[in-house]
Amino acid sequence: MDGDLLPLIAAVFAVIAFLYGSVGLGGGSAYIAVMAVVGVDHNTAPVIALVLNLVVAGGGLLHYGRGGHLRTRVIAPLVLASFPAAFFAAQIPIGRIAFQLLLGIALMVAGLRMIASGWVARQVVEQPREAKVWLLLVLGAGLGALAGITGIGGGIYLAPVLILGRLATPKQTAGVCAAFIVLNSVAGLAGRVTTGITMPWELLIPLGLTVLVFGQLGSLTGARRLRPVTIQATFGGILVLVAMRILVGLYGNI
Repeated sequence: MDGDLLPLIAAVFAVIAFLYGSVGLGGGSAYIAVMAVVGVDHNTAPVIALVLNLVVAGGGLLHYGRGGHLRTRVIAPLVLASFPAAFFAAQIPIGRIAFQLLLGIALMVAGLRMIASGWVARQVVEQPREAKVWLLLVLGAGLGALAGITGIGGGIYLAPVLILGRLATPKQTAGVCAAFIVLNSVAGLAGRVTTGITMPWELLIPLGLTVLVFGQLGSLTGARRLRPVTIQATFGGILVLVAMRILVGLYGNI
């Protein structure tokens, strides 16, 4: 990646951190999308995304926890399955083409999910029902593995499941997703460290400080008022375009 692009990337990441942080998400899907466009190495990008996920979602976990929006009966089985899945999946060696294929599909699904955010938001409940433990274990394992390989924390996929399954209110969903992303990011980073990967501090420090400030501002705002669904739909459209760019470019290389 050209070092001259760092200020521009930091500015984009600031916007991402604020908006994603406002609903308890880490922003991993958007960070990965930006890094894919500017050409960050496929082994480095997930590490950066996991660290930034941890910074932003960590603030969300703190603020939503203080607001009493954590649903521990949902969090516990999710984390029990996702933590080891993220840890071991992060150690799986994966080539550039395989990574781009998985990333393109993951971003496409995430983008479509965000485009449909308005419809999802209308399915909210005030009194959530109890979740089936086996379902949460399977969901946690799958999203944990995805987090370990790609650097996408999984909250963007988890949120609609919780809302559509009537398992949590919107603010509880934000709190659960924040906790889920934090622990997945820790596990994914731990797994990558065991493989001997070098941490890209020259990128992590400036980008980490940027998302720390703007992510906390977003989570403080979101703990009181959720962001408009039109913003989520806009981000979703961007993710779909990036996914198409990755997949079309990948087709030309096969």
